[in-house]
Amino acid sequence: MPPGPCRWRRLWWLGLAAPLLAGLDRLPATSPGQALNLLDGQIQVLFFQLRGARAAPVDPVILAIDADSLELGELIAPDERRLSPLWREMGPWPWPRALQARLAASVLERGAARVLFNIEFSQPSRFGPADDQAFLATLAPWRERVHLAARYGLRDQQGTELVRLLLPLPSLGPPGLTTLLQTPQGVAEAVPGQDWLNSNLAGFPRPHPRPMAFLAAGTPVPTAAMGLNYLGPAGALRQVPAWNILDTPPGFWSGRTVLIGVTAPNLGDLQETPFGPQSGTEVQGVALANAMQAEGLWRLPGWGEALLFLLWGVGAAWGLGRAATAGRTLLVVLALVALTLLAGWGLWLGALLRLPLAAMVLAVLFGGGGRAVAQALGESRERAYLHQVLARRVSPTLLRDILRNPGPIWTQSVGSRARCVVLFSDLVDFTALSARLAPDQLFALLNRYFEEMAAAVLAEQGLLDKFIGDAVMAEFGVPRSRGDRQEGRAAVRAALAMQRGLERLNHELVAAGQAPLRHGIGLHVGEVIAGNLGASQRLEFTVVGASVNVANRLERLTRHYPQHPILISAELVALLPGELEVEPLGAHQLKGWPEPLEVLALLGLRGPAPGGQQNVHD
Repeated sequence: MPPGPCRWRRLWWLGLAAPLLAGLDRLPATSPGQALNLLDGQIQVLFFQLRGARAAPVDPVILAIDADSLELGELIAPDERRLSPLWREMGPWPWPRALQARLAASVLERGAARVLFNIEFSQPSRFGPADDQAFLATLAPWRERVHLAARYGLRDQQGTELVRLLLPLPSLGPPGLTTLLQTPQGVAEAVPGQDWLNSNLAGFPRPHPRPMAFLAAGTPVPTAAMGLNYLGPAGALRQVPAWNILDTPPGFWSGRTVLIGVTAPNLGDLQETPFGPQSGTEVQGVALANAMQAEGLWRLPGWGEALLFLLWGVGAAWGLGRAATAGRTLLVVLALVALTLLAGWGLWLGALLRLPLAAMVLAVLFGGGGRAVAQALGESRERAYLHQVLARRVSPTLLRDILRNPGPIWTQSVGSRARCVVLFSDLVDFTALSARLAPDQLFALLNRYFEEMAAAVLAEQGLLDKFIGDAVMAEFGVPRSRGDRQEGRAAVRAALAMQRGLERLNHELVAAGQAPLRHGIGLHVGEVIAGNLGASQRLEFTVVGASVNVANRLERLTRHYPQHPILISAELVALLPGELEVEPLGAHQLKGWPEPLEVLALLGLRGPAPGGQQNVHD
């Protein structure tokens, strides 16, 4: 085999390492890092959809300004609306801030622990200064338990991108930052951590607002962002419509964290989630629930992911490097990808840990795929090279027949019916053998093996049809037949001689400290079409037909009977009554054969039975 492929086979290491190196870009700032981040987002969405919805926690409760509350004038008669001061003021958005304050005061009076507004109050009320004053006066008794929304955002002003931190104008308790981080697809993904705050709010006056979720939970802001662990589709969190606030049972609001915000879809405050679009208030409620229940999703620190990539890369390289063939490499690739996804799913579900699965999966696919392609090309070159050399061998029987009786049979592409015994022989685990030996050693070993096999066939005047990689195909009875029984005996003697030749070769191999070889042989008698196949420039005499397939299937069946390397059909046994030592192995359904075929193991040859009648085909 040419030396070139051996050198570039090692390039599969680059395919393994490149995604892992790109995965170290956590922000990400590079195109490969962005692509991995995009794929990781898709994997997260898949995990959420596989898991499905979870039960809603007790906190928070969303006091929802929903579509019914905004259309109350059309749903409730005027006489009914006059029964409630809140109902009288409810109508199309925006509502006066005084009304929103009375909603918050209503739940606080009923024992709510705190109220959080997911409504922006960064500009004066459009209803005038008196509305802002009424808002502050109504909530003054609970000043420290009411938190208004702050928002970080970008604004395009005449082609210039401006960064803004919008703080609420009314001054109550500490404001909460409602900004959430998004994936490249626009899916709300995480609550900012301290690293993000330090990086993005450094230019604004202190103190900086804490994320609303950690403010509600009363916990310090973690260094890294907290991933959102969605509960399910829209409506998964507990919600009370604003118009129905007075109908809640006694004690319902006691000790609760209440999030007031708009949920009506027609107001356009919708965000993408793994479960479809949801209102910004519901997404903020998920963030609050995650922080309060300590159920947010987390990533390993940067050094942790780097160590994970290193260990994974070494382990994957070891597993792929042990695969001796392209087929086995592909099996290892599939196993490693499945292991990665299952481990990622288990840690995500049980430990709330998000692994960088995209980099790990792509590393295995690129590295393993590159190695499998290199191995497949090497194996193909090796088999093609061996076939090219061995196909030049012509059996003496065939040569003598051509010289004795030249004619169109050797050049025409029309086949003729014939009856013969077909022999198939094939080495077991040849691909593993080719990976274990150096090319020159393998070449010498195969030549030695084929010498034994060819000699056994040619000694019995068989037609050495072809060498297919490590397989030998031979026929007894074409192009000229000496009679079915004589051809049958010749085929059996050749098969037994091939087995003895392999035993001699194995003695030499064991003496030289090498592993012995094992092969399987299949024999069947039946009709075939014999003739030339190929192109006009190169015709090859061979046989085709169902009998050829049966012999090949019998040879393959020897893998299931390692103690019986030669398997024959009942048709061949019937051809030589009393002459063969066999062990019945029962009926087997061979691929491509319409009915089960009786299979027997050949143990030896006794010789013609006394007084045995001649076969009708002799």
